Amino acid sequence: MQTIRPSRLRGGFPSPPPKAERLEFGLDGLHDVRVLIASAADARGLPPRRSSDLVLAASELAANSVLHGGGAGLVTVWEEAGAVLVEVADAGTIEDPTVGQALPDPAAEGGRGLYIAGRLCDELTIDSGLGGTRVRLRMAAGAGADRRRAI
Repeated sequence: MQTIRPSRLRGGFPSPPPKAERLEFGLDGLHDVRVLIASAADARGLPPRRSSDLVLAASELAANSVLHGGGAGLVTVWEEAGAVLVEVADAGTIEDPTVGQALPDPAAEGGRGLYIAGRLCDELTIDSGLGGTRVRLRMAAGAGADRRRAI
């Protein structure tokens, strides 16, 4: 079951662990984000389809950072309790607490990134405030993890 939990609280969830892999990116670094997430997901045992889903979800978030979050961001990836977590942080602010929860209008030019990411991952959590936005993805790595929700 998909969970999207928007939070307007600064520091709404803990910071990633110090040992997590980090990569600062801009427009020219989106390919590097995909490579990092693919490598990390594979190394942590995600099945190939789930790994591809996580790469796509993180790529959507990174593109949002470039387009809406000041042109750059920081992606962080780590393993925790049998899951791979990816956080994308940037200087932007999300105003709509329901963003990503409803199917976007097919005629709209944008607005699909968070929706797609939320459908591909087990959990998507948003922490947005004056200091910027952090969007965290969680993807289970264990047995039975090779599943996908309809988009």
